[in-house]
Amino acid sequence: MNVTILHSPATREALKTALAMVLTYWIALQANWDKPMWAGLAVALVSLDTLGLSLNKSALRMLGTLVAGVVALVLVGLFPQDRWLLMAALSLWVGCCTYMMLGSQRAYFWQVCGFVSVIICVGAATSSSGAFATAVLRAQETGLGVLVYSLVAMLVWPRHSDGQFLAAIAELHDKQLALYRHTVGGLTGSVDVAKTTALLGELTGLHQKVSGLLEASVADSYEIWERRCYWQRYVARGKAVTEGLERLALLAPGSAPLSLEKRIPALADFDTVIQQRFRALASRDHAGISETPQMAPALVAERRQLESLSLFDVGNLAVIRRQLTALDTLTSDLLSVKEDARSDQLGMKPAATANLIHEHWRLDADRLIAVARVMLSLWAAYLLYIYVEGVPAGATLVTLTGSLAMVLAAAPQVAPLRLVLPVLVTTLLAGVIYLFVMPNLIHFWQLALLLFAVTFGICRALSSPSAQAAKALAFSMFISVCSIQNAQTYSFLAIANIAMAFPIVLLLLALAAYFPTSPRPEQVFRRLLARFLRCAGDSFLQGNSAGYGRHRQRLAHALTTLPVEIATWSGRTPARYWPDGERQALDTLVQRIGALAFFIQTLAQELPVKRREPEALVHWRESVGGALVTLAGSLSGTERVDYRELSIQLHALLDSMEAEVRSEAAQRTQLDSDVVEQWLCRAGLLRGIGQSVVDIAETADKFSWRQWDEPRFY
Repeated sequence: MNVTILHSPATREALKTALAMVLTYWIALQANWDKPMWAGLAVALVSLDTLGLSLNKSALRMLGTLVAGVVALVLVGLFPQDRWLLMAALSLWVGCCTYMMLGSQRAYFWQVCGFVSVIICVGAATSSSGAFATAVLRAQETGLGVLVYSLVAMLVWPRHSDGQFLAAIAELHDKQLALYRHTVGGLTGSVDVAKTTALLGELTGLHQKVSGLLEASVADSYEIWERRCYWQRYVARGKAVTEGLERLALLAPGSAPLSLEKRIPALADFDTVIQQRFRALASRDHAGISETPQMAPALVAERRQLESLSLFDVGNLAVIRRQLTALDTLTSDLLSVKEDARSDQLGMKPAATANLIHEHWRLDADRLIAVARVMLSLWAAYLLYIYVEGVPAGATLVTLTGSLAMVLAAAPQVAPLRLVLPVLVTTLLAGVIYLFVMPNLIHFWQLALLLFAVTFGICRALSSPSAQAAKALAFSMFISVCSIQNAQTYSFLAIANIAMAFPIVLLLLALAAYFPTSPRPEQVFRRLLARFLRCAGDSFLQGNSAGYGRHRQRLAHALTTLPVEIATWSGRTPARYWPDGERQALDTLVQRIGALAFFIQTLAQELPVKRREPEALVHWRESVGGALVTLAGSLSGTERVDYRELSIQLHALLDSMEAEVRSEAAQRTQLDSDVVEQWLCRAGLLRGIGQSVVDIAETADKFSWRQWDEPRFY
C-alpha cells in the first residue's frame, strides 16, 4: 500500500474499524458466544471520525443497553404470562424513549434504550432462551464491541478532536462575520433574504458541530478537559452572538429608509471595531485578541436628523441601536472568555444556569405525534406477527419495526418507502457474499480477510459526514444477513425472508406516518405556519391580562420554537409549490415569520403587565390579532386577507397612537431619557409587528394554497 494513502484520515479510520471488527469476531467466536453479530454491530455503529466522538457514542450505546436490559427484565417479570399487557407496557416504554429522544442532547442513549428493550422482550417471548440470558448476552456482546473498538481507536493512529474543534470555531466566527457584514449592508441598503437564510442555516449546522466536537474534545483531549468550563461558556456565548446577529438581520428589511449612516455618525467606526473582534475570534493567534479594541464607540443619534422622522421610525431606529449595543456587549464578552480559555488560569466553576426543567418536560405536540406513530407501527407489526401465519421473518418483523420506527422518528423528512430500493440492493449484495463466498471459507483467517475487506470498503467508500446513514445501513444489512457464528448455516430462504420483511416493515411505517396528520413536507410546513399564526393572533387577542399564566407560557413557547421548525421544513417543500418556481417568496415568508416572533417576544418584555392600555393600542392589538387568525385560516385556500386594506388600517391606528403619545409627552415638563428610549422602542416594535403582518399577508397571497392539497402519496 502506498504510504501516502495512509496519511488520509478516512483511510486510517477505515483500517482501524476493519481491525476492530476482525478482533471482535475472533474473540466472540473463540468464546463460543451466540449472536456475535451484536458485537459486530456495536463496532460498526460507534466508529466515528475522531476518538472523542467514538468514545461518547460508545458510552451512550453501552449505558443504553444496560438500561434497556433492566427495563426489559422488569417488564417480563411483571407480565410473564400476559402477552397483551407485556406489549402494552413495552410500547409505552418505547413511546417514552421516543419522546425523550426527540428532545434530548443524548438522543442516541434513548434510541438504544427503546429498540434494545424490544429486542430483548420479543426475543424472550418467542425463543427458548429466557429474558435474563438474552439481556446478559446483548450486554456482553455490546460491551465486547465497544471495548475492542475503543482500545483500537486509542492505540492505533488516535485522532483527537481538539484540532477539529478549534477549526470549527474559526469557521463559525468566519460565518458570523459574513452574516454581520451582510446584515450591516442590509441596514444601510438592500438586503438579500435568500443569502441571509442560507447563512443562518450554515450557522445552525456549525453550532451543532461545535457542540458535538466540544463533548468529543472533553473526552479525548486533556487540554480541553482541563478548561472545559471556559469552553462550555464560550460555546454558549457564541450561540448568543449568533442569536443577536439573527435578531439584527430580522430588522434589516425595514431599516433601509432610515439612512442609518446619516442618523448615527459613529456607525462606521462601530462597524470597524465589531469586524476586528470577529477576525480576532476566528484567529488562533492569541496576540490578536489583546490588540482588538475593548470598547466600541457609542451609537448616539443626531437629534436634528431625527426631526424629520415619525415617532415609529424613530422607535425602529431605537430598536436597531439597542440590538447593535447588545451585539457590542456580546462580542466583547466572548473575546474575554476566549482569552481566559486560552490562558493558563484554571478553576472556573460552571456558570449558573436557569431552571429549565419545566421547559424540558413541557409537552410538545410534534413529539407526541411521533410517539403515536412509533407505537402504532409497533402494534401493527405485532398484530401482523400474531394473526398472519407464516409472515416473513416472524418475530424479527417486530424488532425491525421498533428499531426503524425510532430511527425514522428522528428523521421525519425521510419517506419510508424511499428506503425500499437501498435496502433491497444491500440485501442482495450481502446475500451474494453469504451464499457464494462464505461457504468456501474454511479457516478463520479466510473469514478475517473477508471481514477486513468488506469493513474497509464500506468505511472508505462512505466516509463523508453526509453518508453516515448509508454507512450504518450497509453495515447493518451485511452483518445481519451474514449472521456469522460458529455453527454457521446457509439458507436462501433466510435471505428471501429478510428481503420480504423489510418492504413490509417500511410499508407499515409509511402508513403509520399518515396518522394523525400527513407527513408530506408541504403539509407539515403549512400546518406549522398556521399554528404559528394562530398562536401569534391569540397572544394579541388575550392582551396583557395577568390571568392567562399557563396559556401565555404555552404561547411564548410556541412563538419561540415554531419559527425554527418552519424554517427547517421550508427547505423540504417541493419546488412545484413555490410561486413561479422560485423560492424567494418562501424565504421572505420564513424571514418575516422570524421577525414577527422576535417583535412579539420583545414587546411582551417591554409592555407593563398591570397597566391600562390606551384605546388606540387596544384597537390596534385586536386588529393585528384578528388579521393573524384570519391569515391562518386563509392557508387552506378558502379565505383571503387583503393586505392593502390591512396596511391602511394599521397605519391609521399607528397615527392615532402617535398623536396620543405626543399629546401626553407635551403635558410633561421633564422626561427621563430612559423612559423616552423605552417609549421609542415600544413604538418601533409596534411598527415592526404591523409591517411584518402586512408582509406575511402579501407574501402568503402569492402562493396557490389549494394546489398544496393535491392527492399525493409520500
